[in-house]
Amino acid sequence: FHTFNTWHNQEKQIVMSSDRPPKAMVTLEERLRSRFEWGLTVDIQPADLEMRTAILRSKAERSNRQVPPEILDSIARQVQTNIRELEGALTRVMAYAELSNKPLSVDLVQVALADLLPQRSALEPRQVVRLVAASFGLSLERLLGRDRTREVALPRQIAMYILREEVNVSLPQIGEVLGGRDHTTVLYACEKVADMMERDDRVRRQVLQIREQLYSRGAAA
Repeated sequence: FHTFNTWHNQEKQIVMSSDRPPKAMVTLEERLRSRFEWGLTVDIQPADLEMRTAILRSKAERSNRQVPPEILDSIARQVQTNIRELEGALTRVMAYAELSNKPLSVDLVQVALADLLPQRSALEPRQVVRLVAASFGLSLERLLGRDRTREVALPRQIAMYILREEVNVSLPQIGEVLGGRDHTTVLYACEKVADMMERDDRVRRQVLQIREQLYSRGAAA
């Protein structure tokens, strides 16, 4: 409290971060909470694909390296955790290309980041589906059934998206795993979820949380 007042009286710039706005900090002293509300409150969302790509481009420029757009895009699509890891991935790719004396390519990105990125072959489709169902509080039977309400349809579409992105499974195979859907339904679902992840922070967080669980727990759901 006194530190805040001292800095404020000295017209110092004070920047704080939290997972909730000041008014929601119910365990905080009222006098502190009211002071925190004096300033500008900004909601900071996770970086979307466009922002991640821009961050990588800036990192490359600061390193005086010419990195093709498709390389930046490939890294930005695969590393979605945090900015530190995103920039680290680019540094790793550039170092690998230099040490191996090979040109930058999408294939080289896969090789350079092989031990950082999840291995798709380690996952079983049924494991993914069971974990998605559990994450949304649904039974496996309901997820695989014909219920088209948003409560069930969105988790089902997310399962399709994760199967396509994280497991080496074809669209027809995904449809078969998800209750006999045709490949056009699967393709639509994957494209819809991909679009939602760029626009809807909640959906993006849900997908990333499920993805993390898949690899950290071995999909033991």
